[in-house]
Amino acid sequence: MNINYKFHHIGIATKSINKCITFYEKLGYSPSDIKIEPSQNVRICFLKKEDNPIIEIIEELNEDSAISLILKKMGSTVYHTCYEVTDIVAAADELEDSGFRLLFEPKISDTMDNGLFCYLYSVNCGFIELYQKQI
Repeated sequence: MNINYKFHHIGIATKSINKCITFYEKLGYSPSDIKIEPSQNVRICFLKKEDNPIIEIIEELNEDSAISLILKKMGSTVYHTCYEVTDIVAAADELEDSGFRLLFEPKISDTMDNGLFCYLYSVNCGFIELYQKQI
């Protein structure tokens, strides 16, 4: 199957979403409202700047957060790239066939217009998020 992977955003795990937003505003980015993604126990803000990639800032809500281990091991850091696809199941299957491990089945995102998202991991490539707009 020929799947079109369109780059969507980079994700940054941070201990302080507000401090991170302040920094990127100085670079000319405009933040979205901060939203909670309950399935991941995180707060999220998307930052946009014309002709630049979208940046997703993610802060843990508690130690059960999806990014807690990353923050403990590395501190604030870029930790994933996200690709928009039209068929998230087919894209996840293709990445699994390439050696990625699906971390969870696609689920609805409260922070990305109720589209579907999932994460995959590869020792060689790190974390990849797939996103499919709401149909």
